[in-house]
Amino acid sequence: MRDNAATASTNATTATATEAAQGATPAASAPAAPAENTGIAWPYVLTSILLGLTQGLGMNLVNSNLPGIQGSLGATSAEASWLVAAYFATNIPATLLLAKIRYQFGLRWFADVTIGLYFILGLTHLLTNHLGSAIAIRAALGLASAPISSLTMLFMLQALPQAKALFAAIVAFGILQMGSPLSRIISEDLLINDQWQGLTYLTIALALLSLAAINIVRLRPMPTMQAFTRGDGMGFGLYATGMALLIIVLAQASSHWWTATPWIGVCLATAFVCFGLYAYHEWNRPYPLIDLHWLTSPFMLRFIGAMFLFRTLQAQQTVGAVSFMNSLGFYNDQMHGLFMVIGAGTVFGFLLALAAIPSKRYSFFGEIALVVVFIVALMDGHATVLTRPDDLYVSQFLLAMAGSMFMAMALLQGFMHVVAGGMKHLISFIAVLTGGTSLASLFGQSMLSTYVQDRTRVHYAHLADGLSLSDPLVMQRLKQLQATPSMLSPDHATASQQAAASLTQQVTQQSVVMAYNDLSHAMAVLAAIGFFLFLAVKWYGWHRSAVSTSPATSPRAV
Repeated sequence: MRDNAATASTNATTATATEAAQGATPAASAPAAPAENTGIAWPYVLTSILLGLTQGLGMNLVNSNLPGIQGSLGATSAEASWLVAAYFATNIPATLLLAKIRYQFGLRWFADVTIGLYFILGLTHLLTNHLGSAIAIRAALGLASAPISSLTMLFMLQALPQAKALFAAIVAFGILQMGSPLSRIISEDLLINDQWQGLTYLTIALALLSLAAINIVRLRPMPTMQAFTRGDGMGFGLYATGMALLIIVLAQASSHWWTATPWIGVCLATAFVCFGLYAYHEWNRPYPLIDLHWLTSPFMLRFIGAMFLFRTLQAQQTVGAVSFMNSLGFYNDQMHGLFMVIGAGTVFGFLLALAAIPSKRYSFFGEIALVVVFIVALMDGHATVLTRPDDLYVSQFLLAMAGSMFMAMALLQGFMHVVAGGMKHLISFIAVLTGGTSLASLFGQSMLSTYVQDRTRVHYAHLADGLSLSDPLVMQRLKQLQATPSMLSPDHATASQQAAASLTQQVTQQSVVMAYNDLSHAMAVLAAIGFFLFLAVKWYGWHRSAVSTSPATSPRAV
């Protein structure tokens, strides 16, 4: 599931804060900006890496190891999924609120309090012995960890000269994405030795190191300003409530099924009511939490739509490849090679983006990524029960690379759009980028999980209808499955029952394989549709530009 995005900002933190306040409230006069950095400040680079790993692992160590954690807590898979819902239900809304806190009270106080709270909550997490308390602490951790992605970006931006701000943004963003594959590689030993508490030990250690690092390696000072205005409380309450309910629906609907659980529908309806009231409350406010006029501009609508499209496509990496291997009996400790390949593909995609920055030839990365996803879907659409993790190395490397290319392109184009607008929409862009990326990932995973479950049910019903004791092939298969139990036990009835159970298990497994193949084919179709939509949007933009600059439409000279 897939991961949170970092913020986009300029290299000079003071200038960023001042410009971001435009359209909010008058700021206090800023101190003189320090001399610009002309080289690589390695302490800031290392601090950014530490913060990025703290954020990525803090989020993904639990999300990537739910089967092991649910066993330790004695919970079902549906109950354990509340750990994911609780984290994101507070993490995504908090991004917006904490951004204003940062400008209201200052970055120094902001960093110390939030990282310190993250550390304290990690210690508290060790005292939880049942699912309810673990969910509560997980929600609190989501709230406390919301600003760490922003700090990851800010430290990397300060580490490089202002001319290299785009490079810094891509590198920091890439660091944040490494938490997902890395969490699956390192978590097995922690779970084996200390059960789920072992994951928390690592989270606490990283939080403590991060707290020390941000106090030793200090960011440039930034001025404080009046960021909160009257009406923010009501606006944030509606926004946070609607977002939390929507996240709960996305995390739980595929487990409880959409139409079989009444409270799923109640939560979804209430979420839309909250969003509607929030839009009504914020639309004409002079200083809204999110500038809804800017959010509904053509560029941002395309940006959000593209983000949801590609995050849904990329969800086939977790719902498709990883979950498919889980269904065949392979778990994280047996797929280290696959996760290392995914990590390598993620890094390679960001390296391609870095190489394209000087020439500014990254505008076609979206179309290239969609073509790669289409190819990957065709490659993975012929899986069998004999498919193994090493059979997916090439396809998952390409899919991870495509995901990195696309998100790098989105970050670069969104950042340039914010800069062109005078940075006055920085807070809104932070909320859209960080919250939107996580929400799009949850949406994609929920939709794909629902699709796989539905197709598994259809295929199982079709295969089961074809099984009849009057069929010679079925009887022959039952005799083959009965041979081994008959040698171990003289009880013929028990051997027959075991053979029937084995046949049912094989039918279930085959229906799952067919469902995942259907998923790959559906993703190929979706990628093709997305590719042509991207081309259509670009053609429309070029056409409008050509018409507006043609002599026939130019004003006639007097």
